[in-house]
Amino acid sequence: MGDLSYDGRARLAELTSVEPANRPLPSTPLYSGLLNFAIPFINIITRLKISGIEHIPRTGPLIIAANHLSHLDPVLSIFSTRRKLFYLAKNEHFSKPGWRQLMLATGQVETDRLRGGDDALARAADVLAAGMPLGIFPEGTRSRNTSPPYLSRGKTGIARIAAAFPDTPIVYCGINGSREILAPGEPFLPKTWKRTELKFSSTITWNEWASHENGANLDDDAVAEIEAMSENNRRDVLGKLYRQFTNQSMATIAALGAP
Repeated sequence: MGDLSYDGRARLAELTSVEPANRPLPSTPLYSGLLNFAIPFINIITRLKISGIEHIPRTGPLIIAANHLSHLDPVLSIFSTRRKLFYLAKNEHFSKPGWRQLMLATGQVETDRLRGGDDALARAADVLAAGMPLGIFPEGTRSRNTSPPYLSRGKTGIARIAAAFPDTPIVYCGINGSREILAPGEPFLPKTWKRTELKFSSTITWNEWASHENGANLDDDAVAEIEAMSENNRRDVLGKLYRQFTNQSMATIAALGAP
């Protein structure tokens, strides 16, 4: 177990900070109504098995990180957690009349793909800085694999946003079966009788991982060494930490049943 003090954690947070975009989050007056309508409806028409829901904090900022098999995954995650999750979505989804209003009403946060990953991180920071729960798919997009294993290599955005908000709890979710309900490229005719399972992990934070012997195992001396490095070397070291965190995150999601 690394001996990472409060001061060491604060100095590490300075090295891994992400500047919010400071753009307003969408107003969601219809979100509660949709949840109140959708939850009983989804209970009726689907065969969902949900486990680990007791691990999900009921209030405050939170990161839910899951695998991504289907367009239904955000809906199933929101339904299962009973939280108003804010998901990042590319701006192309907001260009269609009617669809834009639905995206905004359900807390979808518009990101500019032309600005690259930094804009997505900044918008994620907007969500967590506002004390709201963030839903994220570490793979970055739906799996395009046509046969198992569907789980793709994770992108390090999950690690970068976790490190920028190092005391925010992260709950991992393994989703199994949503592709059978609605596979990528299929007409929107969900096979709701198909069995789907969502399994949630206990919480962990970046700070807990950073000091754990099975995580980064950092101590104050290691943070001081990173601080003293040149910018390029520091970027490389942090990049390796982000990759390690991401790989372990994906392994956790796989262990939760992601196919």
